Amino acid sequence: MNTNPAFPKNNKGKPALKFTNREADVLGLLIYGLTNKEIGRQLGISDHTVRDHISSILKKTNTTSRVELAVLSSTMKRPL
Repeated sequence: MNTNPAFPKNNKGKPALKFTNREADVLGLLIYGLTNKEIGRQLGISDHTVRDHISSILKKTNTTSRVELAVLSSTMKRPL
């Protein structure tokens, strides 16, 4: 059970995180270990923009690294 206070629960007890569509796209590729450059190429955005999205995702999930984010995502039934 995830008791991290950064993850508010919805009415079904699941984390109720709010990501933009692009943040979700970036996260979906990040959890596979892609670099910012690889993510940017796949999504047609710059490395800098990828970095900004990752920074936003880290803040929203109260995590401090890509690895921590990937581990957290893998412990849930579906990706964050």
